[in-house]
Amino acid sequence: MTERAAIRRSAAAGFTLIELMVTLVMISIGILALSGVQTRSSSSVYDTGRQERGLALAQEQIEVARAAGYALAASATGTTGAFTWATQVDSISVDMKQVAVTVTWKDRSSARNLQLQTLLSAR
Repeated sequence: MTERAAIRRSAAAGFTLIELMVTLVMISIGILALSGVQTRSSSSVYDTGRQERGLALAQEQIEVARAAGYALAASATGTTGAFTWATQVDSISVDMKQVAVTVTWKDRSSARNLQLQTLLSAR
């Protein structure tokens, strides 16, 4: 093998500086995109957790009204941590009451709420 052939092979076998820089830029863009997805998914998990806690509180207040029974079910309000709840009991017929529980909380800059309803019978 001559010296020229050996020099050509070694020059053709490596990467140029430009190729390496382009590769690094492409990898950097991919990592930035993945970090954005991670940030959005973390905030979605946080929002879902808050909504789940609000739903659990509403279910708890519905069960409190059921446990009190038809005769003693009454409207009430309260605060549990960052959540505010209000129970509204309305008579909708002779032997039927509607119980509606509304839970409100603040997520970042907006107020969120959810409402559960059930019926209580005198029988």
